[in-house]
Amino acid sequence: MVLESPSNQAIKACVEAGLAVSLIDRSGVTEAMQILNDLPEIAEHEIVFLRPPASQTDEAVSLLAQAMQKYFRV
Repeated sequence: MVLESPSNQAIKACVEAGLAVSLIDRSGVTEAMQILNDLPEIAEHEIVFLRPPASQTDEAVSLLAQAMQKYFRV
């Protein structure tokens, strides 16, 4: 069975209920979840932050981009 959802809460609920396995950042792991260490390593992947040209001078968008770069260490 596969669950695809735009809702992180729905995915987390399924994982917490023991109905799913998911890739979740360690900061999002709750006490109801179990980290599985015996799975294969995750392949290298990209995180892409797209912003329209009009937002290049928007300070809030720039700060968000900086925070994401720091958080994801990109």
